[in-house]
Amino acid sequence: MIPLELYADLCALMAHTAGDESKELAIAAEHGVSADDWRASKAGWTAKMSDPADMGKTAMAFMPLYQAAQAKARGGAEPCSLETYAKIHAEMAYRKDPLGNKIHYMLVLAENGMSQPQWLECEGYWTPLVGSDVILGQPNPKFDPERAQRFRVLMQQESDRVQGIVR
Repeated sequence: MIPLELYADLCALMAHTAGDESKELAIAAEHGVSADDWRASKAGWTAKMSDPADMGKTAMAFMPLYQAAQAKARGGAEPCSLETYAKIHAEMAYRKDPLGNKIHYMLVLAENGMSQPQWLECEGYWTPLVGSDVILGQPNPKFDPERAQRFRVLMQQESDRVQGIVR
């Protein structure tokens, strides 16, 4: 298997391949990884991250590497604006169909021109910044109080819009 760091880098570069193996293999080859090594690594790392006996250790090691690789791949830019994040977040939480059923999140993403991997990247980027100043009882060093306040305002506006509330 290739090292976890390289696996994270390749996964970030492959985020928009929609699971097309030929595209994945081309990206792997561009980075010196053979098709056989990529397939074995993808299967191996996926199995390890899914193994209950691992207790999430590999996934916890992978995520910061993957998020750093995503940031590098997009040149450090935000994956989506805070306004877009709040809009989609509110629509996922509050949109209902004519019968009052919650709208499926994939429909919300499609209507906003965003794939699931893109949304996961936006969530991974924004949640630590605007979610909470404490995570699992520990200070969150990424928390940004100013952006968190802006997010709360945007969420209220978007939630009101989705629910048809006029203030």
